[in-house]
Amino acid sequence: MLDSIRAVAFDCYGTIIRFTTSDFIRTMAEIARAQGLEVDSEALWDRFVKAAFVFRGENVAKPIYRRYDEAWAFQFERATRDLGFESDGGLAALRLKEKLSEAEAYAEVAEVVEALRSRYRLAVLSNADDDFLHACLARNGLQFEVVVSSEVAQALKPDPAIFAYLVGVLDLERHQILYVGDSPMPDIVGARQAGVLVAWLNRAGRPLPEDMPEPDLQVDSLRDLLAALPSR
Repeated sequence: MLDSIRAVAFDCYGTIIRFTTSDFIRTMAEIARAQGLEVDSEALWDRFVKAAFVFRGENVAKPIYRRYDEAWAFQFERATRDLGFESDGGLAALRLKEKLSEAEAYAEVAEVVEALRSRYRLAVLSNADDDFLHACLARNGLQFEVVVSSEVAQALKPDPAIFAYLVGVLDLERHQILYVGDSPMPDIVGARQAGVLVAWLNRAGRPLPEDMPEPDLQVDSLRDLLAALPSR
């Protein structure tokens, strides 16, 4: 099956860029301090995530698309209000975007991307707004033939529509694209629903959730892709 691959597309945050849940929680703490809010950052993050379902709908397989700056402003104000505080969601969203635009790539990314470049067409597909996504890639000196954001596709993973947009831009068959991501629901489920091959990046060695489909490939590091994918 991997012999059919002509393009490799990467998720961004958590896959090639080091920004995960723990970074979001630290950023929540920073924003709360800046706004004088005496709240627990983990509790704030939990409410922030739950507020996304209010804003984007309960259908996790097909969330309603909105720009992240709009969504995050709503989520932050809703989360702090639930915890008994008033806040400035716009400022919170702006700080989140700044942190994401400034985030650094994992150490092995430049090596892996350059090694794969001679063998495959390369892309990024991310749930992100164009501004902070492109700023982050540029800051890290990462170049890809195609960059698909949820903003340009007007859809959010795991909605198959965002993967279909990638397929159309690359002008390839779905089985000719391998998508690499670290999150089972948006990445594995999303790619599977769209008929795109998927590699699960499982740095922590955690078990696959029982309700998730099996990926076509599982790797502990992005470097593992170099050996796992066919030479050309």
